[in-house]
Amino acid sequence: MKKFLSLLTFALFAFSAVTSAQNLRFGVTGAMNVANYSMSADGISFDADSRIGFKAGFQMEIDAPFIYDGFYFDTGALISAKGAKMSTTVGDVNVEWTSRPYYLEVPMHIGYSYSLNSSGSVQFFGSFGRYIAVGLWGTDKVTMAEESTKPDTFASDGIKRFDFGLGLKGGLRLFDHYRIFVGYDWGLINVAQDDDSKINNRNFYVGASYLF
Repeated sequence: MKKFLSLLTFALFAFSAVTSAQNLRFGVTGAMNVANYSMSADGISFDADSRIGFKAGFQMEIDAPFIYDGFYFDTGALISAKGAKMSTTVGDVNVEWTSRPYYLEVPMHIGYSYSLNSSGSVQFFGSFGRYIAVGLWGTDKVTMAEESTKPDTFASDGIKRFDFGLGLKGGLRLFDHYRIFVGYDWGLINVAQDDDSKINNRNFYVGASYLF
């Protein structure tokens, strides 16, 4: 948590340093997540099924013409539901497991937009950067021999709360206020509590934003 707060403070300071001189836009955003884990244990990879979730919250864009005309910074504060599903057999018993973590996520991207018509009402944009996230809550679902339990996702035998990674996003700006986009986030931190295991967040998403 301390690491997350220090990174968030630095990010807010960096962005606030340019807001006084540059155009600032803010609004709301939402997307459908298709989340999964990249998992391995003792060098053996495991396949998991995707879990459908969401991300929603506030978005902010800051023009950055001092880099080059068309560049901007993209950040925000989002609630993001990630996780994965897995089904396996232990002996003669079928085990189904669904991981359901919910994060507070802060993306920090640099982007570029390019007008597709003379009026500038339709623009293509792309952005790339980092994200930081901290787990807020989560309840897994484990079903074994028709009996279900719901352990805490972030318990000592679950996953770590802090996550950090890289993100890529692209789409269209429409009539200045609207954004339609797709994106992908690669988690770089091993969130497994067990030192012999490796779990990294992966997330594809598609969504829309409205900026005032």
